[in-house]
Amino acid sequence: MTMETTAAQGLRADMFGPSAGKAVSTALGATLGMASGFGSLALTAVFIGPLGQEFGWSKSELSTSYTLAAVGMAIGGVVWGRISDRIDIRYMLSIGGLFVVLPLFIMSQAAALEHFYVANFLLGVAGFGCLYAPLVSAAGEWFDSRRGLVMGIVTAGGALGQGVMPFAAERLIAGLGWREAFVVLGIAVLAMQFFVWALVRRRSCAPAARVAAAPAGQSGALMRPRLLALALAAFLCCACMGAPLIHLAGFVASVCGSPSFGATSLLVAMVFGAVGRVCFGMIADRYGNLLSYGCASLVQTLCILVFPLMDSELPILALSALFGFGFAGNMTCLILCVRDEAPAESFGGALGLVMFVAWAGMGVGGYLGGALFDISGSYTFAFVISALFGAANLAVLAVLRLTPRAAGPGASW
Repeated sequence: MTMETTAAQGLRADMFGPSAGKAVSTALGATLGMASGFGSLALTAVFIGPLGQEFGWSKSELSTSYTLAAVGMAIGGVVWGRISDRIDIRYMLSIGGLFVVLPLFIMSQAAALEHFYVANFLLGVAGFGCLYAPLVSAAGEWFDSRRGLVMGIVTAGGALGQGVMPFAAERLIAGLGWREAFVVLGIAVLAMQFFVWALVRRRSCAPAARVAAAPAGQSGALMRPRLLALALAAFLCCACMGAPLIHLAGFVASVCGSPSFGATSLLVAMVFGAVGRVCFGMIADRYGNLLSYGCASLVQTLCILVFPLMDSELPILALSALFGFGFAGNMTCLILCVRDEAPAESFGGALGLVMFVAWAGMGVGGYLGGALFDISGSYTFAFVISALFGAANLAVLAVLRLTPRAAGPGASW
């Protein structure tokens, strides 16, 4: 019997066994939570235009909103990631759900730039920063086989959210105005968070039992050299994707003269990103997590280098699709790589540590994109700097690939 046959049988056992209903519902709820969280964070991409027109704020000032959300995600990821290993997931889902929804209503009533800053920071630090680690951890626990495929499906929800929510927001802004658009989006996200809370449950034993079972060196496990190197790679990877992710719609709108087409290009990128996350999950199952991460990062970096050369709609759409396919695969493979380096009982804390650094990189990249545009009047320089971050990321991943990894606690989930 081949390994693939055994893995396929294991996946069928996960999905059709006695706990199949809870496994599938948890994966569905985690996917929905990823969609609402990542989608809410990505809204800055389409609100930059109308807010800048109404209040006269620069792109760098508005990009700071996303930077603060990313900083909040970084801080929240570390704090909530450690807590998620210790308390009932329902508390995490309640707190995170509340603070994903509340900032959208705050922004609908905002009258000063500081209001957007505070709302975006709350969205990151207490909202999606609280939800991210428990959603990923809970979904992974239910599947003993083909975990890459399952993580690909769950994280694909994030890519769809990053495309669908900004696309819907652009239409709502055009039809209702930006304040009303935030209200409608807030109501929609509230409904989504209700289903997340109802569907997601952990498979493993009670939190107190998991903590009691943790080895004495758990804290030291979070300082493993390979895990720290992976965190550096994550920073560089996210700094690479930050500028095009936040400014892709604006870049395309400036080239093609159409804000609507800019939102469409972002939607295309994220739809193909959803496909990419599933595909790279399957690739990771077959060829390994680190190699798959490197391939996704290479595709992302090459696309960013080519974007400034594009000057017409069809090539831009095609490149947006390829960029989405590669950039989104990074998230799936990064999660799997973290699990390779961390024991199951401290996975939440390890993921929080790596995502702390990753979101800091995302914030740096997003801010630089706006700041460099304000300085040069073009996105070309910003995209070139992003590609340099991507090249540095590939170098770190190459070192990790060439450095043997001793058999450790991450050998199984």
